[in-house]
Amino acid sequence: GGGGYGDPFSRDPERVRQDVIEEYVSPEAAAREYGVVVRFTGKDDEMVRLPEQWVIDKAATAALRQARR
Repeated sequence: GGGGYGDPFSRDPERVRQDVIEEYVSPEAAAREYGVVVRFTGKDDEMVRLPEQWVIDKAATAALRQARR
């Protein structure tokens, strides 16, 4: 993450998910900096993590963003 325009908590969650997939931000940073909870649905020991294995936890994201307001 880093410098940009506007409120990070207003960023489209799907774009934040894409940043996690591309390893620009960690799942922890996605939650902390953008209020988006991205979860890996595969096995922790998998060598390759496919994009479709990363999902947005919509309920947790909504709660996190609401708590910040």
